[in-house]
Amino acid sequence: MTYIGPDGNQHRPVMLHRTAYGSLERFFGILIEHYAGAFPFWLAPVQVKIIPVKEEHVAYAREVESRLRSLGYRVETDPRDEKLGKKIRDAQMEKMPFMLVLGSREVEGGTLSVRERTTGDIGAMSFDDFAQILAGQPDPAFKTCAL
Repeated sequence: MTYIGPDGNQHRPVMLHRTAYGSLERFFGILIEHYAGAFPFWLAPVQVKIIPVKEEHVAYAREVESRLRSLGYRVETDPRDEKLGKKIRDAQMEKMPFMLVLGSREVEGGTLSVRERTTGDIGAMSFDDFAQILAGQPDPAFKTCAL
């Protein structure tokens, strides 16, 4: 489709379309409904939930949390004195994109046991390998993402 402009040359028309939502709250309501609360990684308020198995593993969990935050990710640690299954289920119900379960094996080996929201248990890996998985996710600054 083209039109003849004032200069006598053919030009391609451009149309801008805008949808006005009544308010920011309504827009977020639409997003929540669309994703059913299971936001994509780049949009999730918390991208990684760290689940220490016991209280003695919380220090390592905080160290991993700090390293992930320094990379720009939104991370939370669940230090509650609850059963592991309950912590994992709670994170699953909160629809966390990634969960890191950290026990004695992970602390000793300096590794992470990774769970993904839809896939489930991915397995044990190094921090750098997990950071590579996260880097493969869409850019948290929206540079490469579209709704």
